[in-house]
Amino acid sequence: DKAIIGWGGNLTGAIQVSVSYNQQINRRRTIGNNIAVIWASMPSGQVTIQRLLTTNAGGLFSAPGWNACNPGTVTIALGGGCDGGGGPSFQAVGAVVSQFSVSAEAESLTVMDNVVIEFLQLMGG
Repeated sequence: DKAIIGWGGNLTGAIQVSVSYNQQINRRRTIGNNIAVIWASMPSGQVTIQRLLTTNAGGLFSAPGWNACNPGTVTIALGGGCDGGGGPSFQAVGAVVSQFSVSAEAESLTVMDNVVIEFLQLMGG
């Protein structure tokens, strides 16, 4: 439900984080025999964050990944507790933001809703 997102040296809080990662598998058989060929496409994934909270919006918007020509690495630390940490962590490599719907500042805290991040590889740790 909660997570800490590390992005280009910035730490942000995140609420309701969803990560999906898949790899397409193709199977081909030849007619008339039992030979089959199986190959996999390159994996890819998506991180969806319902609400992203930061006190450094300028640093976040200039971090790698907010510009499609400069992908970055996003660290996602999942967990309970009041600080949002303590659970497993993952690194999304080749990450680029594909959308976010709302940007608002209230009392020096920037809130972005419905942030979607596309990435190429997911690693643990």
